[in-house]
Amino acid sequence: MGKLIKTMGLAALAVTLIALAAVPGSVSAADHLDAPGLTSPGGDGRLDIADLYAFKDGSDTVLIQTVNPLTTPGPNPGFDADTSYEFVVDQDGDAKADKTYKATFGPQQPSGEQWVTLRATPANGGSVIAEGWTGQDIPVAGGGLLRVDQFDDPFFFDLIAFLGVDGRSFCDGMESDTLAGFNVSGIVLKVPSSSVTDGDSSIGVWARTKNDDGQVDRIGFPAINTVFIPSEVKNRYNETKPRKDAQKFSQYLGDFAGVLLPDILPLDTASSDGFLNGRQPADDVIDIELQIITGDMNAGDCVDQNDVQFPAGFPYLAEAHTES
Repeated sequence: MGKLIKTMGLAALAVTLIALAAVPGSVSAADHLDAPGLTSPGGDGRLDIADLYAFKDGSDTVLIQTVNPLTTPGPNPGFDADTSYEFVVDQDGDAKADKTYKATFGPQQPSGEQWVTLRATPANGGSVIAEGWTGQDIPVAGGGLLRVDQFDDPFFFDLIAFLGVDGRSFCDGMESDTLAGFNVSGIVLKVPSSSVTDGDSSIGVWARTKNDDGQVDRIGFPAINTVFIPSEVKNRYNETKPRKDAQKFSQYLGDFAGVLLPDILPLDTASSDGFLNGRQPADDVIDIELQIITGDMNAGDCVDQNDVQFPAGFPYLAEAHTES
């Protein structure tokens, strides 16, 4: 899968991904609430991966996963102390983990802070490469930074227009970012690109949450589970490793199965291009997909940016909304 962007081309991939936005009423926002009944996997927002981002920043690769979707300003729900939050990297296109970054947390303090430990595997079962408190920039051994904090939800989309609520439609003069004002909890990891590659700049990335019961949630491309997978199968999809996707779930994706499975986000770490080469927070995913599939460079939902400006550099996500 790490070689996908080389073997099929971005335009073909975009044609397939636009289908993700063509099923009315089936997606809440990216991968938010992708368990049966629009609930969080495991029944806990702290285990519910909302979005995955992967992109190049100079000689570094940035990996971001967000959880706790649709958090309103107020108390920070934090991270579950019995769950590991992982970035998984496939270096050779076999849909298997070649490197994993695993974040685990201590109990949440009255102040809301938690102690976070980041391990990288394979190496002695997982060498500790960073430790510190959430809300701070933590140096990573070998280079890079880790920041774990509450942030503004970076996904922007006029979901109300997409669903046609009250006769709404894209670019009807009433457009708005449905996710504006909501927060997420984010893990932002920046490491040298040489540490995630192995002789080839193309990799595949996915994120997952795991506890003693096994894998709870996962994401590669946005919204595959929310769009294609039936309600009674959603939990099984979240619990399955990507290398088994084609065997277990092709029937639900039909003609799209050969492109979107295994569900792994491709990234060329030597390229600064955004989506569909990885995904950057500022990438207007909806507009990009609509423009490629229609050939109309003016197509889109008229929500062209996040409700809060993204910082130019680390930690790449905007500060969380606070109570007024």
